[in-house]
Amino acid sequence: MTDLKHHPQKAVRRHKPVAAPVQKSGAAMPVATPTAQPVDVHVRIGGRWIAGQALSQRSGPTGGEVLISHHGHLVWVDQQQVRTP
Repeated sequence: MTDLKHHPQKAVRRHKPVAAPVQKSGAAMPVATPTAQPVDVHVRIGGRWIAGQALSQRSGPTGGEVLISHHGHLVWVDQQQVRTP
């Protein structure tokens, strides 16, 4: 009868959980307020108005920003550059 040699199992590698970076000094990050439904808007980018949807708003020490969705891309845009059609 042949003697089967079993190789010891390798230890399972577990990655340490990765946490989001925390701002250590300065002003706190602004809180975003979601809208009930996405709102159709026009956004001025590079001198042209493009269509998008406003998903959320936030305000901070430098002014307000709007979270815009355009063809699946999400971008925070200055509130001055957003208008309703």
